[in-house]
Amino acid sequence: MDPLFSLLIVLIGFVASVSGGFWGLGGGWLILPCLFLIGIDVRIAIGACLLQMIPTTFPTVVRQFSQIGWKRGGWGLVIALPLCISCSFGGVLGDPLGGLLEKLFHSRIIHQSLYLVLLAWVLFDLYRQKDKNTDFGGKIDRPTSKIPITLGGGFVTGVISGFLGIGGGTMTRPLMTSVLKVPEKQTGQIARLAILVTAIAGSLPYLLTSSGETRSDMLIMGALLSAGGIIGFSIGAKMHSIVLKAGKDNVARKSFGIVVVLVMAGLICKLADMIHTGQVIMGISGFFILAYLGYITAKCRKSNDRF
Repeated sequence: MDPLFSLLIVLIGFVASVSGGFWGLGGGWLILPCLFLIGIDVRIAIGACLLQMIPTTFPTVVRQFSQIGWKRGGWGLVIALPLCISCSFGGVLGDPLGGLLEKLFHSRIIHQSLYLVLLAWVLFDLYRQKDKNTDFGGKIDRPTSKIPITLGGGFVTGVISGFLGIGGGTMTRPLMTSVLKVPEKQTGQIARLAILVTAIAGSLPYLLTSSGETRSDMLIMGALLSAGGIIGFSIGAKMHSIVLKAGKDNVARKSFGIVVVLVMAGLICKLADMIHTGQVIMGISGFFILAYLGYITAKCRKSNDRF
């Protein structure tokens, strides 16, 4: 593989993982459009994207695992556990169910179009929420009432994640913040944990059912993405902690809409076969994400230092 091309893949993994660490995403929102736009085969791109999420998210998940809240009535048992279980089942079924739908419709365009509609709803729901304090002290009054919603939402997220090669944060985040009323701190931590288990479950069918050459390319691409992603994800998670320490929960939550808009732009370019336009948009998006997250983090760090 050409050294410059390999460096580009590493850079894509880094930028995507900085945003992933901050908002609790898997990075697929940026990685997949970029890989598609530079001519990587769809199956290799999806498998590599899922694989890179495992080593990328693992160190941060381990470090934050105990902070989620695993006591009785805490967010860990009420939300994280059922969400991760259902995401795992959905993730395993993502590839075979996606293959079945692809045979029925003779294309993946319809699934990407449905995802575009889903993202539009997420964006609408995100900005209609009122700015309010959602800190419930790590517990909720009726924990069992949330479990059916969590299981259903997690399963759907897992299936879509396994099929499209995304971490699912674009769906688990609004599920937790809007429906389940999870505080921003735990939302990010649980989303990162869900990404890890979904990536493990979702990548298995791709590895097991691919040919030797495809599997090899998938592993190489995943390793290159991970090389940049391991560093980037930790940096993004640290940025998120600084913003929360400054009391800017709503900034972290509302700014997530930027990611949704960029995902939609990338999907629209791919669906419209606007390759060069998509490449320009993805390049600008990556630079903007790094600059924006760096700016709000620096601003919040100064605020923290004053107190």
